[in-house]
Amino acid sequence: MLETRWVAELKSGNALAFDELFRFYGKRLYYFSLGYLKSKTDAEEVVQEVFMKIWQNRASLNPELSFGAYLFKIAYRQIAERFRKATQEQKYLHDVASEVLTFTEEMDVRTNYQSLLELVKKLIQQLPGRQREVIILRKMEGLSVAEIAARLDISPKTVENHITEALKNIHAGMDQESIAGLLFFVLFVKEDSLHIPSELPQLDRV
Repeated sequence: MLETRWVAELKSGNALAFDELFRFYGKRLYYFSLGYLKSKTDAEEVVQEVFMKIWQNRASLNPELSFGAYLFKIAYRQIAERFRKATQEQKYLHDVASEVLTFTEEMDVRTNYQSLLELVKKLIQQLPGRQREVIILRKMEGLSVAEIAARLDISPKTVENHITEALKNIHAGMDQESIAGLLFFVLFVKEDSLHIPSELPQLDRV
């Protein structure tokens, strides 16, 4: 009954009711998120994102329905989206790495593959603005050269030049000591092991 009253008051814009619901559910939602994400920072961000959505959509709340179920369904969606984005980023970094690496006989099996992807990510972030934008659109979002040209209002040839220069710059920044061992991982590690697994069920729209 108390929760129903809080939700009704929140629906009408009562900030104190919002605070009460946050105090009641915040810690539970944090540990729920932490169980999936294994990161305190990510779990805290999910709690903030969920309650921000609750506040923004307070006018649509129904005090007669379970607020807790609604809250955790939103959290599930936020967690699932984080897994999706992480998996997508892993794949795009892997694709970029495979294009810029030079395989040599000196490569060994000691290099951590995840460290290599972090290096690729860092080098992409250091690219000149337009090169970075184009390589992300091409590799992460999967847009064609023509689609990128239309979105950025530049010629397809210019897009191709940006992609070429971006890959050259990433290649130049790769240190042979940092990339040693990639050949082993590419040949012997299954593709699905390069992604962050998600055991979340299919989620319905909230």
